[in-house]
Amino acid sequence: MSERERWIVYPLLFFALGASLRDKLLQRIDAKEIYCESLRIVDQQDPQRLLAELSFRRAASSDPTQLADRVGRLRLIDSDGREVCELNSNLSVQRLATKQLLVVDPSGVPMVNALAEPVPGMMMGEEGPTVSYRGVIYLNNRPMSLRLAPPATRPKQGPVSVPDSSSAAS
Repeated sequence: MSERERWIVYPLLFFALGASLRDKLLQRIDAKEIYCESLRIVDQQDPQRLLAELSFRRAASSDPTQLADRVGRLRLIDSDGREVCELNSNLSVQRLATKQLLVVDPSGVPMVNALAEPVPGMMMGEEGPTVSYRGVIYLNNRPMSLRLAPPATRPKQGPVSVPDSSSAAS
C-alpha cells in the first residue's frame, strides 16, 4: 500500500471505528427517523422481560371476503408479565389510569374532556388541610349536568362503652 493510500484508508478506518463506538460511549442514539418492524422496551436488569412493545398486528375483519390488514399497535406489560393494555385500531383497553382523557376533533378542538377537578372548599384532616377531587366530564367544553358527589367519609369510631350491669340494676 502506498503512502497516499494510507493517508486515505487509515483516517476512514478510525472514523468508522469511532462512529460505531459513539452510541456505546454516550449510551444514546440521535436520529431523525427510525424505520423498524418492531420496537421493544425491556427491563434493564432482566433483558428477557418485555415492558412495552410498538409493533403491528393483523386487524380483525368480520368480512370474510376482505383480507385482514396490518395495523400498528402499542402494548404495555406490567411487572408480572401480564398485558396491561393494547392500543390499536381495534382498541381494547382493560385498564387505563390517567389524570385526564381528552378527545379532540380532526382540527384539534376539544370535544370530550374527562378529568378530576378540585372541589371548592377544603377539608381539615389529621395532617392539615386536604383538597378533595371529583370526576367531571366536559362535552364541547361544557360540563355535563350529571355530577356525582365524592363518597362520604365515615366518622372514626371511638371505643364502644358497655354499660355496667351493676349500674343498670340500681
